[in-house]
Amino acid sequence: MDIYDIRKRNLLPKDFENILAPDIAKNIIKKEYFIESSPNNILGSIDGYTIKRHHGFKYGLPHDPLGHQKEKHIDSLVDKGVVVVARPNVSTRSRFYYPFFIAENGDLFCVQPLSFNAVFIRTILNGFKDSVAMHGRPAPTRSGFAPVTPEYGPGYWKNSENDYPGVKNAAMMMINRATSMADEGRVFGSEGKDYMNTARNSVQLWTPIPDSVTSDTREILFTRSVIRRYGEKRTVSQKYPQGEDARAQSGQSWQWIPGVCDEDYEFKK
Repeated sequence: MDIYDIRKRNLLPKDFENILAPDIAKNIIKKEYFIESSPNNILGSIDGYTIKRHHGFKYGLPHDPLGHQKEKHIDSLVDKGVVVVARPNVSTRSRFYYPFFIAENGDLFCVQPLSFNAVFIRTILNGFKDSVAMHGRPAPTRSGFAPVTPEYGPGYWKNSENDYPGVKNAAMMMINRATSMADEGRVFGSEGKDYMNTARNSVQLWTPIPDSVTSDTREILFTRSVIRRYGEKRTVSQKYPQGEDARAQSGQSWQWIPGVCDEDYEFKK
């Protein structure tokens, strides 16, 4: 059975990526199922109706004078996102078949929000939150289809700022100053060792792929890139230890470890 009542919270978080668009879902229900009246308290009942697969014998069923009324009610629930059809691999994943996508951090978002009823989208997203609260965040959607919305899409990590913890660094520099007092004639702060073991947080933001990228390169990046929320932050904690490579000028080198690229692309694994 691939028909679910969102209100009953029996859909796992990962299955939300396989929810079909309402028009596709209604067409599947009409072709593959029939609707009959049932008590509200029986298993699988949806507002007093049960949706059953007809296994190819739909036209052999007796005429139901209330059939149109039943279909109309179920259709209205599908349009609202209350009743959904979740089925993987109906077609190549596209925004026309699969309205929802799970981003790299486990968020669910609608890939084409202007094409679907706001009530439908809100019902699905709220159902997803309830499911995540019960089962935890799902793995991201993996597909050759790369959705792009104002909020989510392929991109890269771009340096935004460096945050230096002042109190901790001040304490480290006081220790370094005490050990360098014997360096006569040298201004404190003029060499890397004066900053030894200080720390900083390199803050990066998920940023859309620039328009300056050529179309061929853009297509490759769109296919390979993970999907994240634009503006999402990641922080890399760095320290300033003595480097291992020797430089001719001072005999020592200093650098922030681990190194962080100003622009860092993240690809699917």
